[in-house]
Amino acid sequence: MKTLAAAVAFVLAGVSASAQSTADAADPVKARQKISMMEGTLERAVQNGADNLIRQMRTSMPTAESPRLSAPPEVRGFRLEGYGVFFDVEVPDFMLPMSWSLRYMMDQSGLTAASAVGELRTLMTSQLSDAQARQRAEQAITRLEMQLGTSQPRQRLANNVAQTSVVPLPQPAPVDPGTLANPDEEYTKEVKSALVEAMLENSGPIAVGPDEWLGIALRASRGDRFGISGDPSDAQTIMLSIKGSDLAAFHERRISFEEARKLVHIREN
Repeated sequence: MKTLAAAVAFVLAGVSASAQSTADAADPVKARQKISMMEGTLERAVQNGADNLIRQMRTSMPTAESPRLSAPPEVRGFRLEGYGVFFDVEVPDFMLPMSWSLRYMMDQSGLTAASAVGELRTLMTSQLSDAQARQRAEQAITRLEMQLGTSQPRQRLANNVAQTSVVPLPQPAPVDPGTLANPDEEYTKEVKSALVEAMLENSGPIAVGPDEWLGIALRASRGDRFGISGDPSDAQTIMLSIKGSDLAAFHERRISFEEARKLVHIREN
């Protein structure tokens, strides 16, 4: 009896998917609307991947400036006869502020940002005798502290030379050193992960036949991310794809999210 019930459920699921495909074929406007909604979902997924990385970096190294994307993500989706549904995702560049690069270079050389600023302040107080010059230098160093995330509340004497107390800031949460050493690689990982989740969780309304594919191609918008150099001949595309039958199994709760994730093909070329 259980076997018969399972067989009936499978047949009904196939009929439902077939009916959806037929309905979409009969009404291309609605089919286009569903693809358009998925375009917006994938654009938000790219932004979410970038936001996840930015949060990690700001927690570890808070600065007045934050990393940002060079442009909004752009996604174009369409149906390909004999393939299925395909989305072309243009991923913007991940822009790091100058202060991040400066701090990383100093840390790599063994000179932390805090100690470098401390040496500047010591040199200033010992070498500058003019009060106005000291004040301008102090303001410049304070701005540098804010940029590098080394600023701490301080109580200074009126002449800004001696310090009577220093209140330490709470220690930031630890972050993977690889994130700071190679943020581009981490950006790629976050974006891929967010797009895989979006293609599984939000593709239900899109009619993809059992023998068709749902594919997503990631391209760098300026040709200098995802391992791509500025030379167009070196262009690299990351392709994510899953077969329609596997996608249906996930939406019908016959396999888990983790099982479906393992069925996503990831190819870089």
